[in-house]
Amino acid sequence: MRAPGTRQLDPPPPEDLIFLKFASAHIPTRTRDGREWDSVGGSAPDPFAKISIDDKEIVLTPVQANTLTPTWPNQKLGNYRIPHGVPVRVELWDSNEINNHPICVQTISNLLAETSVEQNLELRCDSGALIEIVVQPAHAKFGLGLYYELGTDDVHVTRVVGESPAARAKLRRGDQLLRIQGRDVKGMDHETVRSLINSNVSTGVTFAVQHVDGSNSDVTVKDGPIYPTVEEDLPVE
Repeated sequence: MRAPGTRQLDPPPPEDLIFLKFASAHIPTRTRDGREWDSVGGSAPDPFAKISIDDKEIVLTPVQANTLTPTWPNQKLGNYRIPHGVPVRVELWDSNEINNHPICVQTISNLLAETSVEQNLELRCDSGALIEIVVQPAHAKFGLGLYYELGTDDVHVTRVVGESPAARAKLRRGDQLLRIQGRDVKGMDHETVRSLINSNVSTGVTFAVQHVDGSNSDVTVKDGPIYPTVEEDLPVE
């Protein structure tokens, strides 16, 4: 599989990490009992949608006002980790509190099995509504997934993205970078550190590392796919 656009994903994303997005919904012109959706502000509902696991919301769209065909353009996009074998609940609601019943509720027993880059998942509801969801392998960014801080005479790792080249190389927050490309970091300024790293990411940056547990190792990290979860706040598209 290739990332949207071009580059080969090596390694591919974990099977339990998927990209989720509500593509659209199509809502009947009237409620189940024949009433108009909204008597204030318009005749159409103000829909929002959500996905839950074990009654915990993992995806929640904003409300899109007065529409039968929401697409929720301002929804938060991201990769979500979905446990194997755990049912997922999809709900479509009208935010008007008068209509206190969901427009649609569907349970998907194995959402991971619905992953596809070719087509979206369609859910047809008893109410006549239709929900379309993008369920794709996790989307990637490219880089090292490594954040660091330069001290007076040292460089420490401050953050490592969970599914990234840095994490796969066993770097962890709190590790100390002693040398970069064979050069002692003691006395280096920020520009030199950044230049040594950025100029070698395509072929591999080698660090001499003192790990948090006190052990030492040489680690080489090369530019590659990063699969951030939505909680890591590194937006993907």
